[in-house]
Amino acid sequence: MGFGFSRSECLNLEDALKHEWLETNGLGGYAATTIVNCHTRKYHGMLAATIPELNEKFVLLSKLEPSIHINDREFRFSTNKFPGVFDPTGHKYLEEVNCELHPQFQYHVGDISFRISVLMPRGKNAVLFRYELLEAENPLTLHLKPLLAYRSIHTLNSENMYLRVKSFIEEGHYKFDPYENMPPLFMRTSVKSFIHPGPFWMEDFEFLKERSRGFDYKEDLFCPGIIELGMKAGDVVYLRAGLEIDSSDIESEWSGEIKRRTDRLEKFDDPFPLNNLKMRAEQFIITRADGKKSIVAGYPWFAEWGRDTMIALAGLTTECGDTDSAVEIIRSYCEFEKTGLIPNYLPLSNGEAAYNSVDASLWMILAIHRLYLIDASLVDEFKPVVKRILESFASGETPDVSLQDSGLIWVGNEGTQLTWMDARANGKPVTPRYGMAVELNVLWINALNLTIEWEDSTENLESICEKASTNFAAVFYDEERGYLADVVNDKGQDWTIRPNQIFAVSVPNTMLSKEQKSSIVDVVKKHLLTPYGLRSLSPLNPGYSPHYGGSPDERDSAYHQGTVWSWLIGSYAEAVLTISDDVKADQAELYDTLIPLFTEHCSDACVGAISEIFNADPPHSPKGAFAQAWGLAEVIRTWNMIKGAVKK
Repeated sequence: MGFGFSRSECLNLEDALKHEWLETNGLGGYAATTIVNCHTRKYHGMLAATIPELNEKFVLLSKLEPSIHINDREFRFSTNKFPGVFDPTGHKYLEEVNCELHPQFQYHVGDISFRISVLMPRGKNAVLFRYELLEAENPLTLHLKPLLAYRSIHTLNSENMYLRVKSFIEEGHYKFDPYENMPPLFMRTSVKSFIHPGPFWMEDFEFLKERSRGFDYKEDLFCPGIIELGMKAGDVVYLRAGLEIDSSDIESEWSGEIKRRTDRLEKFDDPFPLNNLKMRAEQFIITRADGKKSIVAGYPWFAEWGRDTMIALAGLTTECGDTDSAVEIIRSYCEFEKTGLIPNYLPLSNGEAAYNSVDASLWMILAIHRLYLIDASLVDEFKPVVKRILESFASGETPDVSLQDSGLIWVGNEGTQLTWMDARANGKPVTPRYGMAVELNVLWINALNLTIEWEDSTENLESICEKASTNFAAVFYDEERGYLADVVNDKGQDWTIRPNQIFAVSVPNTMLSKEQKSSIVDVVKKHLLTPYGLRSLSPLNPGYSPHYGGSPDERDSAYHQGTVWSWLIGSYAEAVLTISDDVKADQAELYDTLIPLFTEHCSDACVGAISEIFNADPPHSPKGAFAQAWGLAEVIRTWNMIKGAVKK
């Protein structure tokens, strides 16, 4: 069991560089790189942390490069890409990599067996390293070379005259303070060690993923000196790197975090790797600088997005037995409600929230609805906000929303992108969906029905609900085609086959007959279903893009034009089971279809994570963010829907 990689897999560098690992700290910070510890992204680093005062996330410690010295020989365990060469090539010493609870790397050189492990303690801007000399005939010297980046996760660093090269000793810590107005980095070892100051720049690290994505891909990193300590067989040494002085016992901190993760893993009786995915669901749940809980939409580059948060909420919280976090997160977003909208983007500190999506509020009401179905008392505090949102939509107070005589809502204009299909390329919307978008109206009608069920509606909202429910099928459904229009606007009905119609079957309050629902599911299954999620466009459409790649504009052009989205699988499974006449059989069929998503994909890209998107055509290579909140959440939710029919 576990997420393991063999020596042969590590030696195949081309393949090994496709596998990444992720550690997070519950504050929005992370550590991440490939399984051979060779950075391929500007986002890779050993300590990336949110600095609220600067409203940004920074890669501070890029690498901590280890080497061992014995009998005047040096063995370097790191791997880096420079122009035309990999140097050093430490991956050739790797015997095994395991990432079940956290990343562990076992190296073998002659009679020497050496293990390095990495761990981020939850709730602290720090990263811990554990060095074990498992076997060795003679004592050796361990050198640790810190390489500092100290820049935004979205930029790259170059050698510059502003960096302060001097290092300090402060309260038993090595202190590196390279830039004014940036926090210093503190390092401490669990045994006696020395630092040899010798500041220098290492130039032209190359990040191959950035090159393939059409971005700048070369960086210079700064080394303030080399940390040295002695080891003999059986020795275990810890190093802590963090943004504050912490003199507590590092071994105890390590052991405490291991126990916390082990206890969490043992809560879940699901088979591997589903139990591990549930254990890792907390990676996306963070505590903000103001003490409130939130959700990071994805690693490494996404922030806190309202839409993604509400879609991911159930899978990351209640589906993993964490109802309290679900309530806290909804509560924090409700505080930001304004003219019927919740933010689609939360700043990292006191900056301005962005209200650039209409559907985030409607997805939040669906999240509240799911809580209500678990325990009605959980949502009492949210009822006034839900009512206020619906009244704002109905009255015209909400920007870009217009209530139609049919009771349906019209959103945006030709220049806006206000649904989840919001990509723009070459300055224009790729998938214009202004007007009456199908999923927005599904969520709208579901929300109206919910307030009626609560007996918390008004006569006006009840009248709107009745009209919208009555008119929905007439506006969107075509009997001959057997599916729903994706959007209806001044250009008429758009019969492009997209996945947005599946929500008309999956939401609790639907407005279609069983025959209509069954037909919709059949069309979606035929055109859009893959083992990794739903395509965003039918392959029969002339605008279909089978592969996601190239320049930023090329990627954005393909983003919703066929690209498979993992998060859509949850609502598809829900729809299938909603109309099912044989639930056990349909659960088993869903599992058989999705086996790659439940098993091999969990170590294909980022170990223990679900990728944001996949190529539309087989073999459906993973793309986009390597760990996506709503992707993981909906895989967990899907598993919980079908596991009753699956043998462990």
